[in-house]
Amino acid sequence: MDGQLGRLLHPRSVAVIGASSKPGKIGNEILRLLVSNGYRGRIYPVNPRGGEAYGIRFYTSIDELPGDIDLALIALPGEQAVDSLEAMATRGLGAAVIYASGFAEQGRAELEGRIRRIVERYGTRVVGPNCAGFINWAANLYAGFVPDVKPGEMALISQSGAFSAAVNHYLGVKGLGLGLLITLGNKADVAEWELIRHLGDQHPVYMLYMEGLREGEGRRLALAIKGSGRPVVILKTGWTEASQRALASHTASLAGDYRLFRTIMRGAGAYLVGDYVSLVDVAEAVYRLKPPRGGGIGIVTNGGGPAAVLMDHLGRLGHSPGPTPREVVDKLGFLRPHMQRGNPIDLTADGGSDYYYHTVKTLMESSWPGVLAVLHVPPSFVDPVEVARAVGEAYRDGGESKPLIPLFLGPRYVEAWRVLDRYGLPRMLTYSSAAEAIDYLLARGLRGGPPSR
Repeated sequence: MDGQLGRLLHPRSVAVIGASSKPGKIGNEILRLLVSNGYRGRIYPVNPRGGEAYGIRFYTSIDELPGDIDLALIALPGEQAVDSLEAMATRGLGAAVIYASGFAEQGRAELEGRIRRIVERYGTRVVGPNCAGFINWAANLYAGFVPDVKPGEMALISQSGAFSAAVNHYLGVKGLGLGLLITLGNKADVAEWELIRHLGDQHPVYMLYMEGLREGEGRRLALAIKGSGRPVVILKTGWTEASQRALASHTASLAGDYRLFRTIMRGAGAYLVGDYVSLVDVAEAVYRLKPPRGGGIGIVTNGGGPAAVLMDHLGRLGHSPGPTPREVVDKLGFLRPHMQRGNPIDLTADGGSDYYYHTVKTLMESSWPGVLAVLHVPPSFVDPVEVARAVGEAYRDGGESKPLIPLFLGPRYVEAWRVLDRYGLPRMLTYSSAAEAIDYLLARGLRGGPPSR
Protein backbone atom coordinates (compact mmCIF):
# COMPACT_ATOMS: atom_id res chain seq x y z
CA MET A 1 0.00 0.00 0.00
CA ASP A 2 1.30 3.43 -0.98
CA GLY A 3 0.92 5.81 1.95
CA GLN A 4 1.03 8.82 -0.34
CA LEU A 5 -1.87 7.43 -2.39
CA GLY A 6 -3.75 7.11 0.88
CA ARG A 7 -3.09 10.80 1.50
CA LEU A 8 -4.39 11.52 -2.02
CA LEU A 9 -7.65 9.63 -1.65
CA HIS A 10 -8.32 10.18 2.05
CA PRO A 11 -6.66 13.49 2.93
CA ARG A 12 -7.03 15.00 6.38
CA SER A 13 -6.15 18.42 4.93
CA VAL A 14 -6.55 20.02 1.51
CA ALA A 15 -4.91 23.18 0.17
CA VAL A 16 -6.53 24.97 -2.77
CA ILE A 17 -3.72 26.83 -4.54
CA GLY A 18 -5.18 29.58 -6.70
CA ALA A 19 -8.42 29.85 -4.74
CA SER A 20 -10.81 32.58 -5.81
CA SER A 21 -13.80 34.35 -4.31
CA LYS A 22 -15.28 34.96 -7.78
CA PRO A 23 -17.87 32.45 -9.01
CA GLY A 24 -17.00 31.10 -12.44
CA LYS A 25 -13.28 30.88 -11.68
CA ILE A 26 -11.71 27.42 -11.41
CA GLY A 27 -10.27 28.24 -8.00
CA ASN A 28 -13.72 29.19 -6.76
CA GLU A 29 -15.41 26.12 -8.19
CA ILE A 30 -12.91 23.77 -6.54
CA LEU A 31 -13.53 25.37 -3.19
CA ARG A 32 -17.30 25.35 -3.68
CA LEU A 33 -17.36 21.66 -4.55
CA LEU A 34 -15.22 20.77 -1.54
CA VAL A 35 -17.48 22.62 0.86
CA SER A 36 -20.87 21.84 -0.66
CA ASN A 37 -20.22 18.09 -0.84
CA GLY A 38 -19.35 17.75 2.80
CA TYR A 39 -15.58 17.35 2.96
CA ARG A 40 -14.79 17.26 6.69
CA GLY A 41 -11.04 17.80 6.73
CA ARG A 42 -9.15 21.08 7.05
CA ILE A 43 -9.25 23.36 3.99
CA TYR A 44 -6.50 25.92 3.26
CA PRO A 45 -7.29 28.25 0.32
CA VAL A 46 -4.36 30.28 -1.01
CA ASN A 47 -4.55 33.51 -3.01
CA PRO A 48 -1.84 36.24 -2.95
CA ARG A 49 -4.53 38.93 -2.69
CA GLY A 50 -6.24 37.28 0.27
CA GLY A 51 -10.01 37.27 0.58
CA GLU A 52 -12.49 34.61 1.57
CA ALA A 53 -15.25 32.41 0.17
CA TYR A 54 -17.79 30.00 1.66
CA GLY A 55 -16.88 31.15 5.14
CA ILE A 56 -13.18 30.28 4.78
CA ARG A 57 -10.50 32.99 4.93
CA PHE A 58 -7.69 32.75 2.37
CA TYR A 59 -3.97 32.48 3.09
CA THR A 60 -1.78 34.79 1.02
CA SER A 61 1.15 32.43 0.41
CA ILE A 62 2.20 28.82 0.63
CA ASP A 63 4.69 29.81 3.34
CA GLU A 64 1.78 30.60 5.68
CA LEU A 65 0.43 27.05 5.46
CA PRO A 66 1.21 24.38 8.03
CA GLY A 67 3.65 21.71 6.87
CA ASP A 68 2.75 18.19 5.86
CA ILE A 69 -0.55 18.96 4.10
CA ASP A 70 -2.00 15.82 2.56
CA LEU A 71 -3.43 17.12 -0.73
CA ALA A 72 -2.99 20.24 -2.85
CA LEU A 73 -5.51 21.11 -5.55
CA ILE A 74 -3.57 23.40 -7.87
CA ALA A 75 -5.77 25.73 -9.93
CA LEU A 76 -2.98 27.63 -11.70
CA PRO A 77 -1.59 27.62 -15.26
CA GLY A 78 1.37 25.49 -16.33
CA GLU A 79 4.62 26.90 -14.92
CA GLN A 80 2.93 28.47 -11.89
CA ALA A 81 1.32 25.12 -11.12
CA VAL A 82 4.67 23.33 -11.20
CA ASP A 83 6.35 26.03 -9.12
CA SER A 84 3.60 25.70 -6.51
CA LEU A 85 3.90 21.91 -6.56
CA GLU A 86 7.62 22.15 -5.83
CA ALA A 87 7.10 24.70 -3.05
CA MET A 88 4.52 22.46 -1.41
CA ALA A 89 6.56 19.29 -1.94
CA THR A 90 9.52 20.74 -0.01
CA ARG A 91 7.09 21.13 2.93
CA GLY A 92 6.04 17.48 3.01
CA LEU A 93 3.04 17.52 0.67
CA GLY A 94 1.50 14.09 0.23
CA ALA A 95 -0.19 14.47 -3.16
CA ALA A 96 -1.45 17.02 -5.67
CA VAL A 97 -3.84 17.44 -8.55
CA ILE A 98 -2.73 19.64 -11.47
CA TYR A 99 -5.72 20.53 -13.60
CA ALA A 100 -3.98 22.78 -16.13
CA SER A 101 -3.25 21.78 -19.71
CA GLY A 102 -0.29 23.04 -21.72
CA PHE A 103 2.21 20.29 -20.97
CA ALA A 104 3.47 17.41 -23.13
CA GLU A 105 0.21 17.30 -25.13
CA GLN A 106 1.16 20.78 -26.43
CA GLY A 107 4.83 20.01 -26.96
CA ARG A 108 6.06 21.14 -23.52
CA ALA A 109 7.53 17.82 -22.46
CA GLU A 110 10.23 19.53 -20.35
CA LEU A 111 7.62 21.18 -18.13
CA GLU A 112 6.00 17.81 -17.56
CA GLY A 113 9.44 16.37 -16.91
CA ARG A 114 9.79 18.82 -14.00
CA ILE A 115 6.76 17.23 -12.40
CA ARG A 116 8.34 13.79 -12.61
CA ARG A 117 11.58 15.05 -11.10
CA ILE A 118 9.68 16.60 -8.18
CA VAL A 119 7.88 13.30 -7.65
CA GLU A 120 11.16 11.39 -7.67
CA ARG A 121 12.89 13.80 -5.32
CA TYR A 122 10.19 14.40 -2.71
CA GLY A 123 7.83 11.42 -3.02
CA THR A 124 4.77 13.63 -3.56
CA ARG A 125 2.25 11.89 -5.83
CA VAL A 126 0.62 13.82 -8.68
CA VAL A 127 -2.64 13.32 -10.59
CA GLY A 128 -2.53 14.99 -14.00
CA PRO A 129 -1.65 17.41 -15.44
CA ASN A 130 -4.37 18.16 -18.00
CA CYS A 131 -7.07 16.40 -16.01
CA ALA A 132 -10.50 17.00 -14.44
CA GLY A 133 -9.51 15.88 -10.95
CA PHE A 134 -11.31 13.21 -8.94
CA ILE A 135 -14.22 12.45 -6.65
CA ASN A 136 -13.95 9.98 -3.78
CA TRP A 137 -17.25 9.62 -1.95
CA ALA A 138 -15.64 7.44 0.72
CA ALA A 139 -13.99 10.68 1.93
CA ASN A 140 -16.78 13.07 0.81
CA LEU A 141 -14.09 14.56 -1.38
CA TYR A 142 -15.29 16.26 -4.56
CA ALA A 143 -12.06 17.48 -6.11
CA GLY A 144 -13.00 17.36 -9.78
CA PHE A 145 -15.04 19.09 -12.45
CA VAL A 146 -17.10 16.17 -13.77
CA PRO A 147 -20.63 17.36 -12.99
CA ASP A 148 -23.21 15.64 -10.85
CA VAL A 149 -21.33 12.49 -9.83
CA LYS A 150 -23.72 10.58 -7.57
CA PRO A 151 -22.47 8.30 -4.77
CA GLY A 152 -22.28 4.61 -5.61
CA GLU A 153 -19.90 1.67 -5.35
CA MET A 154 -18.24 1.12 -8.74
CA ALA A 155 -15.03 2.92 -9.71
CA LEU A 156 -14.13 4.73 -12.94
CA ILE A 157 -10.51 5.55 -13.78
CA SER A 158 -10.23 7.61 -16.96
CA GLN A 159 -7.49 9.46 -18.79
CA SER A 160 -10.10 11.78 -20.28
CA GLY A 161 -12.23 14.12 -18.22
CA ALA A 162 -14.69 14.63 -21.09
CA PHE A 163 -15.10 10.89 -21.58
CA SER A 164 -15.71 10.37 -17.88
CA ALA A 165 -18.46 12.98 -18.02
CA ALA A 166 -20.20 11.01 -20.80
CA VAL A 167 -19.91 7.79 -18.80
CA ASN A 168 -21.21 9.51 -15.69
CA HIS A 169 -24.21 10.86 -17.59
CA TYR A 170 -25.14 7.37 -18.81
CA LEU A 171 -24.74 6.00 -15.29
CA GLY A 172 -27.14 8.71 -14.14
CA VAL A 173 -29.72 7.66 -16.75
CA LYS A 174 -29.58 4.22 -15.16
CA GLY A 175 -29.76 5.61 -11.64
CA LEU A 176 -26.23 4.39 -10.84
CA GLY A 177 -23.41 6.23 -9.10
CA LEU A 178 -19.69 5.88 -8.46
CA GLY A 179 -17.70 5.40 -5.31
CA LEU A 180 -14.60 6.76 -7.04
CA LEU A 181 -14.07 8.71 -10.25
CA ILE A 182 -10.50 9.74 -11.01
CA THR A 183 -9.21 11.36 -14.20
CA LEU A 184 -5.50 10.99 -14.93
CA GLY A 185 -4.92 13.25 -17.94
CA ASN A 186 -1.32 13.06 -19.12
CA LYS A 187 -0.37 10.58 -16.36
CA ALA A 188 2.87 12.34 -15.46
CA ASP A 189 2.87 10.25 -12.30
CA VAL A 190 -0.10 8.30 -10.92
CA ALA A 191 -1.26 5.52 -13.26
CA GLU A 192 -4.15 3.05 -13.39
CA TRP A 193 -2.19 0.05 -12.17
CA GLU A 194 -1.07 1.84 -8.99
CA LEU A 195 -4.61 2.85 -8.12
CA ILE A 196 -6.01 -0.65 -8.60
CA ARG A 197 -3.14 -2.18 -6.67
CA HIS A 198 -3.71 0.32 -3.85
CA LEU A 199 -7.49 0.00 -3.80
CA GLY A 200 -7.65 -3.78 -4.23
CA ASP A 201 -11.13 -5.07 -3.46
CA GLN A 202 -12.46 -1.76 -2.11
CA HIS A 203 -14.70 -1.39 -5.18
CA PRO A 204 -16.83 -4.21 -6.63
CA VAL A 205 -16.05 -3.32 -10.27
CA TYR A 206 -13.46 -1.11 -11.98
CA MET A 207 -14.12 0.67 -15.29
CA LEU A 208 -11.07 2.01 -17.13
CA TYR A 209 -10.79 4.37 -20.06
CA MET A 210 -7.19 4.26 -21.27
CA GLU A 211 -5.27 6.04 -23.99
CA GLY A 212 -1.57 5.48 -23.43
CA LEU A 213 0.79 3.16 -21.59
CA ARG A 214 4.34 3.68 -20.47
CA GLU A 215 6.84 0.84 -20.82
CA GLY A 216 5.95 -2.07 -18.57
CA GLU A 217 2.59 -0.63 -17.47
CA GLY A 218 0.54 -3.28 -19.24
CA ARG A 219 2.01 -6.13 -17.22
CA ARG A 220 1.86 -4.11 -13.99
CA LEU A 221 -1.80 -3.46 -14.67
CA ALA A 222 -2.42 -7.16 -15.29
CA LEU A 223 -0.82 -8.04 -11.95
CA ALA A 224 -2.87 -5.39 -10.16
CA ILE A 225 -6.10 -6.69 -11.73
CA LYS A 226 -5.31 -10.24 -10.71
CA GLY A 227 -4.46 -9.10 -7.21
CA SER A 228 -7.71 -7.16 -6.79
CA GLY A 229 -9.88 -10.18 -7.55
CA ARG A 230 -12.46 -7.78 -8.98
CA PRO A 231 -13.95 -7.58 -12.48
CA VAL A 232 -12.37 -4.88 -14.61
CA VAL A 233 -13.91 -3.54 -17.82
CA ILE A 234 -11.62 -1.54 -20.11
CA LEU A 235 -12.15 0.77 -23.07
CA LYS A 236 -8.74 1.26 -24.67
CA THR A 237 -8.31 3.66 -27.58
CA GLY A 238 -5.42 4.01 -29.98
CA TRP A 239 -5.72 0.90 -32.13
CA THR A 240 -5.83 2.81 -35.44
CA GLU A 241 -3.33 5.29 -36.84
CA ALA A 242 -5.95 8.06 -36.86
CA SER A 243 -6.81 7.60 -33.18
CA GLN A 244 -3.12 7.49 -32.27
CA ARG A 245 -2.64 10.90 -33.93
CA ALA A 246 -5.62 12.25 -31.98
CA LEU A 247 -4.23 10.94 -28.71
CA ALA A 248 -0.88 12.58 -29.29
CA SER A 249 -2.56 15.99 -29.23
CA HIS A 250 -4.87 15.13 -26.35
CA THR A 251 -2.77 13.58 -23.59
CA ALA A 252 0.52 12.96 -25.42
CA SER A 253 -0.16 9.22 -25.08
CA LEU A 254 1.60 6.37 -26.80
CA ALA A 255 -1.09 3.81 -27.57
CA GLY A 256 1.08 0.70 -27.83
CA ASP A 257 0.18 -2.64 -29.44
CA TYR A 258 -3.58 -3.04 -28.95
CA ARG A 259 -3.68 -6.76 -29.73
CA LEU A 260 -0.93 -7.53 -27.24
CA PHE A 261 -2.64 -5.36 -24.63
CA ARG A 262 -5.94 -7.16 -25.20
CA THR A 263 -4.28 -10.56 -24.79
CA ILE A 264 -2.57 -9.56 -21.54
CA MET A 265 -5.73 -8.02 -20.08
CA ARG A 266 -7.93 -10.99 -20.95
CA GLY A 267 -5.36 -13.26 -19.36
CA ALA A 268 -5.59 -11.19 -16.18
CA GLY A 269 -9.38 -11.51 -16.10
CA ALA A 270 -10.29 -8.08 -17.47
CA TYR A 271 -12.68 -7.46 -20.36
CA LEU A 272 -12.23 -5.03 -23.26
CA VAL A 273 -15.12 -3.20 -24.90
CA GLY A 274 -15.42 -0.71 -27.75
CA ASP A 275 -17.69 2.08 -26.51
CA TYR A 276 -18.94 3.76 -23.35
CA VAL A 277 -22.35 2.07 -23.46
CA SER A 278 -20.73 -1.34 -23.29
CA LEU A 279 -18.30 -0.09 -20.65
CA VAL A 280 -21.22 0.76 -18.35
CA ASP A 281 -23.57 -2.08 -19.32
CA VAL A 282 -20.97 -4.82 -18.91
CA ALA A 283 -19.75 -3.31 -15.63
CA GLU A 284 -23.33 -3.13 -14.33
CA ALA A 285 -23.93 -6.77 -15.27
CA VAL A 286 -20.91 -8.11 -13.41
CA TYR A 287 -21.63 -5.73 -10.52
CA ARG A 288 -25.18 -6.97 -10.03
CA LEU A 289 -24.94 -10.64 -11.04
CA LYS A 290 -23.01 -13.63 -9.80
CA PRO A 291 -20.95 -15.59 -12.34
CA PRO A 292 -22.82 -18.60 -13.76
CA ARG A 293 -22.34 -22.05 -12.28
CA GLY A 294 -22.83 -23.76 -15.62
CA GLY A 295 -22.48 -23.17 -19.32
CA GLY A 296 -25.00 -22.61 -22.04
CA ILE A 297 -26.93 -19.52 -23.13
CA GLY A 298 -30.72 -19.50 -23.15
CA ILE A 299 -32.73 -16.82 -24.94
CA VAL A 300 -36.36 -15.90 -24.26
CA THR A 301 -37.93 -13.50 -26.74
CA ASN A 302 -41.22 -12.35 -28.22
CA GLY A 303 -39.77 -12.01 -31.72
CA GLY A 304 -37.46 -14.13 -33.83
CA GLY A 305 -35.70 -11.18 -35.44
CA PRO A 306 -34.39 -9.59 -32.24
CA ALA A 307 -33.19 -12.98 -31.01
CA ALA A 308 -31.38 -13.63 -34.31
CA VAL A 309 -29.53 -10.32 -34.02
CA LEU A 310 -28.42 -11.17 -30.47
CA MET A 311 -27.27 -14.62 -31.62
CA ASP A 312 -25.18 -12.99 -34.36
CA HIS A 313 -23.48 -10.78 -31.76
CA LEU A 314 -22.88 -13.81 -29.55
CA GLY A 315 -21.50 -15.70 -32.54
CA ARG A 316 -18.93 -12.97 -33.18
CA LEU A 317 -17.75 -13.52 -29.60
CA GLY A 318 -17.41 -17.28 -30.17
CA HIS A 319 -20.73 -18.47 -28.69
CA SER A 320 -23.25 -20.68 -30.47
CA PRO A 321 -26.29 -21.17 -28.22
CA GLY A 322 -27.42 -24.78 -28.46
CA PRO A 323 -30.97 -26.15 -28.53
CA THR A 324 -33.17 -26.27 -25.45
CA PRO A 325 -32.58 -29.62 -23.69
CA ARG A 326 -35.46 -32.12 -23.93
CA GLU A 327 -36.11 -32.09 -20.18
CA VAL A 328 -36.52 -28.30 -20.26
CA VAL A 329 -38.75 -28.45 -23.34
CA ASP A 330 -41.03 -30.80 -21.42
CA LYS A 331 -41.28 -28.28 -18.56
CA LEU A 332 -42.50 -25.64 -21.05
CA GLY A 333 -45.67 -27.55 -21.90
CA PHE A 334 -47.79 -24.60 -20.74
CA LEU A 335 -46.78 -22.62 -23.84
CA ARG A 336 -49.26 -22.37 -26.72
CA PRO A 337 -48.63 -24.63 -29.73
CA HIS A 338 -47.44 -21.75 -31.94
CA MET A 339 -44.84 -20.64 -29.36
CA GLN A 340 -41.36 -22.01 -30.02
CA ARG A 341 -39.69 -24.11 -27.29
CA GLY A 342 -36.34 -24.33 -29.02
CA ASN A 343 -33.54 -21.87 -28.37
CA PRO A 344 -34.49 -19.08 -28.70
CA ILE A 345 -37.73 -19.71 -26.83
CA ASP A 346 -40.07 -17.49 -28.83
CA LEU A 347 -43.25 -16.49 -27.00
CA THR A 348 -44.34 -14.55 -30.11
CA ALA A 349 -46.14 -11.21 -30.08
CA ASP A 350 -48.98 -12.40 -27.85
CA GLY A 351 -46.57 -13.62 -25.18
CA GLY A 352 -47.55 -11.25 -22.39
CA SER A 353 -46.41 -10.92 -18.81
CA ASP A 354 -47.86 -14.27 -17.64
CA TYR A 355 -45.96 -16.21 -20.28
CA TYR A 356 -42.77 -14.32 -19.53
CA TYR A 357 -43.15 -14.99 -15.80
CA HIS A 358 -43.71 -18.74 -16.07
CA THR A 359 -41.07 -19.24 -18.77
CA VAL A 360 -38.36 -17.30 -16.97
CA LYS A 361 -39.18 -18.93 -13.60
CA THR A 362 -39.02 -22.39 -15.19
CA LEU A 363 -35.60 -21.65 -16.64
CA MET A 364 -34.36 -20.13 -13.39
CA GLU A 365 -35.30 -23.38 -11.61
CA SER A 366 -33.67 -25.63 -14.24
CA SER A 367 -30.02 -26.60 -14.51
CA TRP A 368 -29.94 -25.20 -18.09
CA PRO A 369 -28.99 -22.55 -19.16
CA GLY A 370 -25.97 -21.10 -17.37
CA VAL A 371 -26.91 -17.57 -18.48
CA LEU A 372 -30.35 -16.40 -19.50
CA ALA A 373 -31.02 -13.51 -21.91
CA VAL A 374 -34.55 -12.09 -21.96
CA LEU A 375 -35.58 -9.88 -24.90
CA HIS A 376 -38.77 -7.91 -25.31
CA VAL A 377 -39.98 -5.62 -28.08
CA PRO A 378 -43.53 -4.47 -27.22
CA PRO A 379 -46.40 -4.76 -29.67
CA SER A 380 -49.15 -2.19 -29.25
CA PHE A 381 -51.29 -4.48 -27.07
CA VAL A 382 -48.61 -5.52 -24.53
CA ASP A 383 -47.35 -3.33 -21.68
CA PRO A 384 -43.52 -3.62 -21.55
CA VAL A 385 -43.48 -2.34 -17.96
CA GLU A 386 -45.71 -5.24 -16.88
CA VAL A 387 -43.45 -7.65 -18.75
CA ALA A 388 -40.42 -6.16 -16.96
CA ARG A 389 -42.20 -6.66 -13.63
CA ALA A 390 -42.98 -10.28 -14.53
CA VAL A 391 -39.34 -10.92 -15.48
CA GLY A 392 -38.13 -9.40 -12.21
CA GLU A 393 -40.57 -11.44 -10.13
CA ALA A 394 -39.63 -14.64 -11.96
CA TYR A 395 -35.96 -13.90 -11.35
CA ARG A 396 -36.67 -13.37 -7.64
CA ASP A 397 -39.08 -16.30 -7.27
CA GLY A 398 -36.64 -18.53 -9.13
CA GLY A 399 -34.06 -17.90 -6.41
CA GLU A 400 -31.83 -15.60 -8.50
CA SER A 401 -30.08 -18.83 -9.33
CA LYS A 402 -28.33 -17.69 -12.49
CA PRO A 403 -27.42 -14.44 -14.22
CA LEU A 404 -30.23 -12.90 -16.25
CA ILE A 405 -29.51 -10.29 -18.92
CA PRO A 406 -32.59 -8.27 -19.94
CA LEU A 407 -32.72 -6.40 -23.24
CA PHE A 408 -35.90 -4.32 -23.57
CA LEU A 409 -36.16 -2.53 -26.90
CA GLY A 410 -38.61 -0.01 -28.27
CA PRO A 411 -41.10 2.26 -26.50
CA ARG A 412 -40.97 2.79 -22.73
CA TYR A 413 -37.71 0.92 -22.22
CA VAL A 414 -36.56 3.46 -19.62
CA GLU A 415 -39.72 2.79 -17.59
CA ALA A 416 -39.01 -0.93 -17.89
CA TRP A 417 -35.46 -0.27 -16.71
CA ARG A 418 -36.75 1.34 -13.53
CA VAL A 419 -38.76 -1.79 -12.75
CA LEU A 420 -35.86 -4.14 -13.51
CA ASP A 421 -33.65 -2.05 -11.24
CA ARG A 422 -35.91 -2.84 -8.26
CA TYR A 423 -35.11 -6.52 -8.72
CA GLY A 424 -31.37 -5.97 -8.88
CA LEU A 425 -31.16 -6.72 -12.60
CA PRO A 426 -28.82 -4.93 -15.03
CA ARG A 427 -30.24 -3.00 -17.98
CA MET A 428 -28.73 -3.43 -21.45
CA LEU A 429 -29.09 -0.73 -24.10
CA THR A 430 -27.75 -2.56 -27.18
CA TYR A 431 -27.38 -6.05 -28.58
CA SER A 432 -23.63 -5.60 -28.48
CA SER A 433 -23.50 -4.73 -24.78
CA ALA A 434 -25.89 -7.59 -23.93
CA ALA A 435 -23.70 -10.09 -25.80
CA GLU A 436 -20.53 -8.74 -24.20
CA ALA A 437 -22.07 -8.94 -20.73
CA ILE A 438 -22.95 -12.58 -21.34
CA ASP A 439 -19.45 -13.25 -22.67
CA TYR A 440 -17.75 -11.75 -19.61
CA LEU A 441 -20.07 -13.49 -17.16
CA LEU A 442 -19.33 -16.85 -18.78
CA ALA A 443 -15.60 -16.12 -18.75
CA ARG A 444 -15.76 -15.23 -15.05
CA GLY A 445 -17.72 -18.40 -14.37
CA LEU A 446 -15.01 -20.49 -16.06
CA ARG A 447 -12.31 -18.69 -14.05
CA GLY A 448 -14.19 -19.28 -10.83
CA GLY A 449 -14.50 -15.53 -10.24
CA PRO A 450 -16.17 -14.50 -6.99
CA PRO A 451 -19.31 -12.39 -6.95
CA SER A 452 -18.66 -8.69 -7.42
CA ARG A 453 -20.57 -7.68 -4.35
